Amino acid sequence: MGQQAQCIELQEYHRCGKNRKVTFPMVFNMNNLRVADKDARKGKTSPKKYHKGVRQFDINPDKNFQHIHDILKNREYHTSAPVIAEQRCDNKVRLLTKLPYMPDHIIHHALMLVTYNIMKRYYYYDSYASIEGKGMHFAAKRVRRYIDENKDAGRLYWIKRDFKKFYHNIDQQKAYNLLCRLFNDDGIRYLFREAITVCYHGLGIGLFPIQPIANLYTCDMCREVMRFFDVRIFMYCDDTLIIGRDKKEVWKANNYIEWYAKNVMEQPLHEEVGMQIIDDRHFCDFVGYRFYFNRVLLRKSMKEKFMRRMHNLKNPMLRYQVATSYKGWLKHCDGFNFWCRVMGIKSFKDIMMPKFEEVDGEGRPMLKGSRVSASIFVGREVIFRDVVFEVRSKYQKNGKERRSMVVQVEDHGQLFKFFSDNPRLKKVMEYIKDNNEFPFRGTLKNLNQGAGFPDYTIE
Repeated sequence: MGQQAQCIELQEYHRCGKNRKVTFPMVFNMNNLRVADKDARKGKTSPKKYHKGVRQFDINPDKNFQHIHDILKNREYHTSAPVIAEQRCDNKVRLLTKLPYMPDHIIHHALMLVTYNIMKRYYYYDSYASIEGKGMHFAAKRVRRYIDENKDAGRLYWIKRDFKKFYHNIDQQKAYNLLCRLFNDDGIRYLFREAITVCYHGLGIGLFPIQPIANLYTCDMCREVMRFFDVRIFMYCDDTLIIGRDKKEVWKANNYIEWYAKNVMEQPLHEEVGMQIIDDRHFCDFVGYRFYFNRVLLRKSMKEKFMRRMHNLKNPMLRYQVATSYKGWLKHCDGFNFWCRVMGIKSFKDIMMPKFEEVDGEGRPMLKGSRVSASIFVGREVIFRDVVFEVRSKYQKNGKERRSMVVQVEDHGQLFKFFSDNPRLKKVMEYIKDNNEFPFRGTLKNLNQGAGFPDYTIE
């Protein structure tokens, strides 16, 4: 009876979840919501990409925070109706799930702020997608290390497996049960249920909690394979790399993954499967690199794309942006010679950002500084730095287009500029410009102290 009671208690422990420190009130805590809003709005507040949802939220943020707090506290929150959008990524059309910023994005970030550190403890170590401190380069480093440690075998064997539409085929109930093993609180489970069931089937690509949940979903499979077979498993999203010294062990691990995916995960795998070898002449293709025994090279398709883009692009800034992007890939492999051949330079450090002079539509320089009225500098000694003539004005004079000059001045370390049509000041500025006397220190004077337009000069 004692053993039976202990087994029942252990089953109840696993059913209730291991973690009891993470509680639902931690999610709708006002400080947590404000941090979640700060994280959720990253990349959405620039002048060119001011997200509509962020803009609406900022109209009355205190009221919106209180609304989110109340609907969570009363458990009245339900995920908004999603918008399914198609986006082309690397010759594939992906279905992205989009939700409103308010309240869904903020609530998802608030949930992950509380739960992510707990989830990260249970991740398989060689799973790399969307995990802080890891990523593609860390995955490449780990694969390279394993190959270096086992190259004494003469050759290594590898198989790469890929799930069919991994996110759309994840069983929602299985993913939810997996999270229930980690979290005991009913409120945390309620929010995870709302995030998982956004789509009718599978998990929605593009939602913030989905990638951490997907990483957790594959961890049990990886640990099972590592426990039963003498191989190493590397995971990046749904790409599974199996490497081993023994051909039979690699095949057994592959067969076990097929059985596990079909019977436990209920996930279909791509049928294309074949074993390949790694040595000095044969490579393993993973996370954008080719791994040999004695070197690591960039994937052939990425090399061709880099050369094609550098050949076709003529804009200096676009060429610089593309080059720096590929520089990040080539620095983590043996790609120095390829970089020098494509770029025509002798070092990674030789690439320099092109410098541009800001000009208007007519090619005239655009002077920096805050636009002010010339009258605020009357009687004050300032530094006159530059002037531009015949600048088009938005105002008209006698029904004709108006041209003005722009004067740049410096006062107490700050730059200002003002527009003026004054003939006397224009002659003074033309003389100074012709004699190349900028910058100089002077005092702006108004000779017309009575009514009418000002008449400026410089002393």
